[in-house]
Amino acid sequence: MAEHPRILFIAGESVDADAIGAALRSVGLEARRHAAVPDDLAEAAGSDGVLVADADRLPGLPAFVAALRRSDGGAGLPIVLVAADPRGDVVLQALAAGASECLAATSPTRSVAEHMMARAATARAAAAAAAPAEAAPAQPDPGPAPAPPPTSTRPPDPAPAEASPPPVAVTAAPPPAAAPGPDEAEPDPQPAEMGQTLWVVCGPRGGVGRTLIASNLAVLAQEGRRVALVDNVPRFGSILLAFNLPPQTPTWVQLHGEALSEDLFDRLPRHPSGVTVLPAPSSPELADAVAPAAVNNLIHRLVNASDVVVVDQGGRLDNGGIDLMESADRLVVVGTPDNHGVYAVRTWLSICDKLRIPRSRITVVLNSVQPYHQSDRERAGRVLEHPVHMLPHAGIDGVRSMSAGEPLAWKQPRSGFVKALRAVATEMLEPQAALASATGR
Repeated sequence: MAEHPRILFIAGESVDADAIGAALRSVGLEARRHAAVPDDLAEAAGSDGVLVADADRLPGLPAFVAALRRSDGGAGLPIVLVAADPRGDVVLQALAAGASECLAATSPTRSVAEHMMARAATARAAAAAAAPAEAAPAQPDPGPAPAPPPTSTRPPDPAPAEASPPPVAVTAAPPPAAAPGPDEAEPDPQPAEMGQTLWVVCGPRGGVGRTLIASNLAVLAQEGRRVALVDNVPRFGSILLAFNLPPQTPTWVQLHGEALSEDLFDRLPRHPSGVTVLPAPSSPELADAVAPAAVNNLIHRLVNASDVVVVDQGGRLDNGGIDLMESADRLVVVGTPDNHGVYAVRTWLSICDKLRIPRSRITVVLNSVQPYHQSDRERAGRVLEHPVHMLPHAGIDGVRSMSAGEPLAWKQPRSGFVKALRAVATEMLEPQAALASATGR
């Protein structure tokens, strides 16, 4: 038997496999890497575990897991997945086929390595206990031998060599329950990690104040927190102007290819309002050179280093935009209170329903971008079948704040617009406040 636990490490080209491999070696694991799901099960079955990075992008993974579970030596093997979307179809199918658990891609690389080491060491110990013992001098009968530890979908509690945040796990789910009746609420999947929160500001129409709301939400959320604002509008994003940042400010084009590190938050420029900013490139052709998945990976790294990350996403419904919407802890859907605005938001909510994004994770904000907009909150709520927040017209101060690159919540915190938006931010921060109170943080 090899001196160190050995695992099979499956990682595609869209993840930083070198960084993960280095972390695995640093905790004492021997990892044999494959760029795709292997056809031969012998190597996997003969290892002490399998780690699959970017699991939600490997369509052949469920069949591989099912075949491995049926093979000799694969029944009790820990199969750990890592995915940006732990509730995606591929991941759920792999869990149903027998994968042990899924960790969120926002988990620190070191924590994933330590967790995998604990899993592999436990599997190795169980295999050694179950193997026939070699001839040895007679010993007093110790009584019945303890049963090997049962295979569990819950991870063991590793004792890491150095402190690091625990990975976020989504364990294999029990068989689905019967569909809820008309009077029963559908259970709400909990965010991956309440201490690190991702807010995605989006909506179906342009010109409704999505950037205004995203930038001011970031300012309101940063009181005592590490908050980052990301411009995820690849073409003609406006966060650079909203915060009056110089054109040479690093964007996600410059940062997406760098090696995984824990200091991403500290590398970004910090606005005097206290918000750390990651802008989009000023030229569309630069944005086209970066894959949406690479930008999303960068955002998830930033989530790991922050308390709150606010993403201005505009009206994107491409694969990158949908992936981020599905992984958001809070989706802020922005529209206007007129008929066209309300019905456009209703269409957007129906898209969210088809994507199985729970309504409890969605906050609807209707922004009065025109002074003559009528605000009928109850009627809008009935049409949308969803609670609604109304924001008053920001007035001339709102126009001046965007033109000067000075967020209204920073320069005019007592304005009616800011007060109404503060109520939205407070509501979305309540889970974090409850966690901080419970943990004494």
